[in-house]
Amino acid sequence: MAKPQRVGFFLIPGFAMTSFSLSIEALTATNRVAGEGLYDYLACSPCAPSAGDQVESSSRLHVQTTHSVDEGLECDVLIVCAYQGAPAFRDASFEHQLRQAARQGKTVVGISCGAFALARAGILEQARCTLVPDYRPVFHELYPTIEIQDSIFTVTQNILTSAGGTSTLDMMLYLIGRHQGADLIRLVARQFMQDRVRTHEQIDTTQRHLGLRIKSLVLGNAVEMMEKNLEEPLSIAQLASKVGTTPRNLAVVFKKHLGLTPGQYYLSMRLKLARDMLTQTDLSISNVALATGFKTASHFSRSFRAQFGLSASQARQAN
Repeated sequence: MAKPQRVGFFLIPGFAMTSFSLSIEALTATNRVAGEGLYDYLACSPCAPSAGDQVESSSRLHVQTTHSVDEGLECDVLIVCAYQGAPAFRDASFEHQLRQAARQGKTVVGISCGAFALARAGILEQARCTLVPDYRPVFHELYPTIEIQDSIFTVTQNILTSAGGTSTLDMMLYLIGRHQGADLIRLVARQFMQDRVRTHEQIDTTQRHLGLRIKSLVLGNAVEMMEKNLEEPLSIAQLASKVGTTPRNLAVVFKKHLGLTPGQYYLSMRLKLARDMLTQTDLSISNVALATGFKTASHFSRSFRAQFGLSASQARQAN
């Protein structure tokens, strides 16, 4: 049996309980589904040097640490949990240790507002990050040279950050999938799809995004960004910038995994939505065209016929 990966959680006072709990649950579910202890995890805090000390969360509930900071730093994966008060938190010794861990190739993660600690440690200088949306203006003011991405989580080699809340679960599933493979992580993800109150469409979308991200993080982030910008489509250059890559690399990734250019995939996505709107609503064809990002009726008509082999009005009548 392989040695379990050890995950150390570093709780900064004011940390978000939701993000911390979801991270723990993802590891616990993985062990349960796998039927073996793939992960060991511990809780510590730079503000609570001894095991058994209490750390207050943003909800004012307390979590008791299980190990010292030094023991946490020996783990394979280091996860900094921070939220309220994160911009003001300072601990030069802890930041130095984080920097050393990153240089050693360990995986270093910031959830919710953990990006503040990672930025102060100097390990985001060549990386992108994300964090809780409300704290992005403050982060940009403090660290204007560090790029903040719109995606729910970011990955730059061994550095990961999440936007907090349920996006932390998505990031953890990605990280576990990178360790354990796509087959196991699909089973783990299913545990959470059953537990969360979501529609079947939302479940299918989440599973699809996870599958795409396992193939390529750039691919998964780009497709999700496309889905969020159907009425006002992004240019390929804008799309590439938002997911932290170049138009050329984006094209290579799409061709490799989907056999299409980003533009072809984006257009197909918009046209499929248009077909659904035509067959499931009473919106006029011109309004459907506008709702799916087509500026002129003629462009919409040509594109629709080329995609489906019939006109928009014929598609509506055939339903």
